[in-house]
Amino acid sequence: MAHQNFNHLIDANGRLKAAGAVSTSADGTDIVDLGPGFAAFDVVIAWTACEVADGNERYDVIIQGSNSATFASGVYELVKTSFGDSSVNGDATDTPPSGLLVLSGSNVAITSATDGNTVGPLRYARIRTVVAGTVATGMNYEAWLTKPQK
Repeated sequence: MAHQNFNHLIDANGRLKAAGAVSTSADGTDIVDLGPGFAAFDVVIAWTACEVADGNERYDVIIQGSNSATFASGVYELVKTSFGDSSVNGDATDTPPSGLLVLSGSNVAITSATDGNTVGPLRYARIRTVVAGTVATGMNYEAWLTKPQK
């Protein structure tokens, strides 16, 4: 089933993470095939809980890309944002208990450690959450990749 969200078509084909709490660092299990060419995308992140009770909780949400369907090799960071307490997340305020965030990105990465001109598209995308601080309940969120909006 698909539905519109701020003019973004959200469906199961673009799902990076189903709704659920994250209280420890983990790689996502949903992998999106972006195809063999260059692709621009938006990331829609919707959360219903974000623990900040101890003043040191941080949740980095990272979209990773790879040409390996299993992410066994060649994993690159495509998009990153941080949630949590303002003392550690880089924002002026704590992340609110619920909300929606849309970020833009692409599957393009520098794929050589020695040649910065070696740029290429990465076919597959997944999500990774890195959790830091004193976390009990964590952050409950879901995320999708969608076509970019004009």
